[in-house]
Amino acid sequence: MSPTRRQFLAGSSAFMGAAALGFNGEALAQALREQGHPPTLVTIYLRGGADPLNAIVPAGDPDYFKVRPTIAISAQSDDPENPAVIPLTNLFGLHPALKPLHKLYEDKRMAAIMCTGSTHPTRSHFDAQDFMERAAPGVKTVTEGWLNRYLTATQSNADRALRAISLQPTLPRSLRGQYPVLAVPTGGADKAMNAFERMYSCEGDAEARKMNGIPEAKDTPVDPDVPRVSGGAAVKPIEKAEDDLNQFIAEAGEDSIEKLRHLKGIVRGQANGKYPDSRLARQLADIAKVIKAGEGLEVAAIDYGGWDHHAYQGGNDGTMANMLTVLAEAIRAFHDDLGTHMDKTMVLVMSEFGRTVYENGNRGTDHGRGGFMMAVGGMVKGGNIYGKYTGLDKKQLIAGRDLPVHVDFRVVFAEALYSLFGFQADKTDFFPQYKAQDKPVGYLTPIAKG
Repeated sequence: MSPTRRQFLAGSSAFMGAAALGFNGEALAQALREQGHPPTLVTIYLRGGADPLNAIVPAGDPDYFKVRPTIAISAQSDDPENPAVIPLTNLFGLHPALKPLHKLYEDKRMAAIMCTGSTHPTRSHFDAQDFMERAAPGVKTVTEGWLNRYLTATQSNADRALRAISLQPTLPRSLRGQYPVLAVPTGGADKAMNAFERMYSCEGDAEARKMNGIPEAKDTPVDPDVPRVSGGAAVKPIEKAEDDLNQFIAEAGEDSIEKLRHLKGIVRGQANGKYPDSRLARQLADIAKVIKAGEGLEVAAIDYGGWDHHAYQGGNDGTMANMLTVLAEAIRAFHDDLGTHMDKTMVLVMSEFGRTVYENGNRGTDHGRGGFMMAVGGMVKGGNIYGKYTGLDKKQLIAGRDLPVHVDFRVVFAEALYSLFGFQADKTDFFPQYKAQDKPVGYLTPIAKG
């Protein structure tokens, strides 16, 4: 559902009021939250350590083709089946599989940040993901995610039930913490609610009795090994296909079931834009529906795993190319579906670390350090490659093998929270044991100033 004229005028009034007073981002964010149309941050986590150099390709660096003799992306090609790098700057270009994002880059709604990552030197997936999603490199005592900490710090009575969601069964680490965030179990909301009804529906409800397989006879023999409902009659065990839902229901309880029911109504009640057939695209399609419904969605986080390409990574085509295609097509469909809602929505793509500069003996790459991020949205200062790139000569690399980290991911996160929500992370110990000394990357325009 698009905003009504009244909602639009109310939002405009809040916007102009904040602008007249100077940028009071927190006040504006609160006003928009109360109206149900706050800015929205959608994070996509590329789990496994996505390779930056074959995504945002330094094709203008001659060393690139030396360090990757078999998996480099072609700088030029006359073969339409094997397209070349899509030029962005004199140095960088897009992998051809990212072509759906090229128009967004040209329209200044997409940007990339190179050589970003963690200040901690770990190359362990588990530690690197923990450190990044908790925004606390090297600090293992922090157990709450940076997005959950933001939600907790800004919690108010205006929060909607779907203020934060993750359309997957396991919450990303970034959303784990004190603030209640909805995750959707395997099989989706329908199966979860059906299982909930089987477990908790009243015995006197005829439909519930039928679902539970309770015979009408009152003298049914009792088998002590069969699950029971309150009236004492035996019920059929829940099918194994729903086993994963039992734990979810036991932990989540009725509140989450109600949220799932509400989410189902929104997802079913709106038409989709045109999306490709992939899990990532379906997740983004449902997030778009929640945004358009005016349900106060501020934060959504989803995972896209499988980026640990030690072997057969490929160049112009191959495993990574296929995955980049899925990523680019899903993001582009989401952008186009949202229309003007994209003016207040940003997609931030990230991964725990980059890969080795040199390809290995299996036509792949190994765990590295400096990585990349991509940002798409109306507030993005697009058409630019941010960060600091110092080349691929061994003298410029960490241990002669990895891109250095020139941009601390916390600087990127802090700018996102401020530009979208007016939240100033440096006013508190939001990032434990860290006070930003680096200037903002500058990849965003605060919404109230856009």
